[in-house]
Amino acid sequence: MLWPANSPDLNPIEHMWNELCRRVQQHHPPPANLGQLLQWLQQEWNEVPRAFICNLIHSMRQRCVECLAHNGGHTRY
Repeated sequence: MLWPANSPDLNPIEHMWNELCRRVQQHHPPPANLGQLLQWLQQEWNEVPRAFICNLIHSMRQRCVECLAHNGGHTRY
């Protein structure tokens, strides 16, 4: 199977970045500086539940199936 370049339909890391962003945005007030932002990003990255990551990994087969079924077009992912 050819892997479409930069295909968000086949790239589960996009969901990981969205989760990380959502988690960091829950901090109030916003980070005071870049160092604090980096600290929060590292903390939240380490605290993403293992089940979330496993779900992303296990979704890869279905992502590929749907991408093939849609001839490389958009899927529900």
